[in-house]
Amino acid sequence: MIWSRQILMAVMAMVLVLGTQYGFATPSLEISTSKHVYEYGDFLSINFQISEITTNSITIHIIDSSNKTSAPINLPINKPNSTITSPFPFYKTTFDPGTYHIDAEYAGVKASTSFDLIDSGKIAIPIQFKSLVNTLQQGTPTDNAYAGIIRELINNNILNIPNYNNQTSQVHIPHWFKNNLRWWSEDLISDNEFGMSIEYLIQKGIMQV
Repeated sequence: MIWSRQILMAVMAMVLVLGTQYGFATPSLEISTSKHVYEYGDFLSINFQISEITTNSITIHIIDSSNKTSAPINLPINKPNSTITSPFPFYKTTFDPGTYHIDAEYAGVKASTSFDLIDSGKIAIPIQFKSLVNTLQQGTPTDNAYAGIIRELINNNILNIPNYNNQTSQVHIPHWFKNNLRWWSEDLISDNEFGMSIEYLIQKGIMQV
């Protein structure tokens, strides 16, 4: 009887010790991106896996190839497996090609991952240009107004026009191309299709801006 009580007390002590260790265990953290290589126009997607939910947020920093670090980004987490996707895609105007690192910290635990951003030639046009076209179309836009937007795309290296000279004395936007502008502004054709059509028309001399 005495031995049974001693064994029971020993088992209870072990349970208490293990329970205390589990209660104060440090959560584990793993992060990964949806792809190892991204192109312009892609959305960054990050997956977080944690072993234990706490009241903490995950804090991340994104470091570019020149070691420039973003401001801290705090992300609330309420389940063990979470995926966060950027609200905006990669644009040439805001991200240079290269290797990017993501450092994350959660409840004192740190983890990191990396991805590459490449310039594959895919065209991605920042959303503000589409908003500008939508605004113009609410009135009676001129060829010069549309040409100004296209020149901005070229000057920001979003469109690639070899030997482009914006000193042309004559602006010409084909009337039928204005349908393309409207379709693009309504998301009926992609940035890449729209941008490639502009490049082709300018290089062939059909459009002048």
